[in-house]
Amino acid sequence: MGLLKEEFINKLKSLTEPLGDQIAIAAEGSDGFRFLYNESVPMLSASLIKLPVLLYVYDQAKIDRSILKKTIVLRNHEIVGGSGVLQILSGREWSVRDLLALMINVSDNTATNLLIEEFGIRPIQQWVREHGYKETTLERKMMDTAAEDAGKRNLISARDACQAIRTLFSDQKAYPDEIKSWFLHQQFRGKLPGLIDEVPNPVSVYNKTGEMEEIDHDAAFFSYKSSSMSIAVLTSGVKDRQIALSVIQKIGKSVSDYLIQSEEHQEDISSFSDHGVLIDKQSHLS
Repeated sequence: MGLLKEEFINKLKSLTEPLGDQIAIAAEGSDGFRFLYNESVPMLSASLIKLPVLLYVYDQAKIDRSILKKTIVLRNHEIVGGSGVLQILSGREWSVRDLLALMINVSDNTATNLLIEEFGIRPIQQWVREHGYKETTLERKMMDTAAEDAGKRNLISARDACQAIRTLFSDQKAYPDEIKSWFLHQQFRGKLPGLIDEVPNPVSVYNKTGEMEEIDHDAAFFSYKSSSMSIAVLTSGVKDRQIALSVIQKIGKSVSDYLIQSEEHQEDISSFSDHGVLIDKQSHLS
């Protein structure tokens, strides 16, 4: 197992180090694996800021479940562009629960803004600080160019994004199963799951992306049998976007390979314990 971890670390280093300070990564596995690179550097969050919004609202819902059923009215002037479907739908009344689903599943910017307006930037940011997200800052709504021009920015680090994913998925009882389906079936799957999503693969990937000009992020929870890994990869300032996407995709494929090989290794050990025979399998990351 030590050799497998060493090979995985070397693979991640070979993928991340060529991009220098343009990439940040934080990865934590259920087997104790950990890899950090520029993990505490705040970057423009793009849609990853939606992770702490989700966590905040569900924390409030633990106190009062009726919050999720509350209806919010969408007015024409509140519709914004970018990702999402509310800008093209005729519906004008939405539950908090449905807005959360749209915020994650299709990264809906209008839904996100309605939630931020309902719950408030200041309370969300206070919750962020109280829960240890040291490099995360929520200062404006999505697509708010006036606030952006005024110097207000939304920031997040790889460490904080990884922590958010780990919080959502590591505690099986803390958050409802429907949240997992929003991530598993969300519509932006071209980054960490990009090389494994359309081919037969036993690893489940629950992810949330973020992107702006010269910014590409993805945060995901990978799960296979008893093995799992929370990971966030953030890139900023990479001029050739295909380079950033390729690196993120290869990292995702490497995580998938590592989890599968880890389970095979454990099965070999179990076989040895049960039968006194250990089948030697080659464990090399692609």
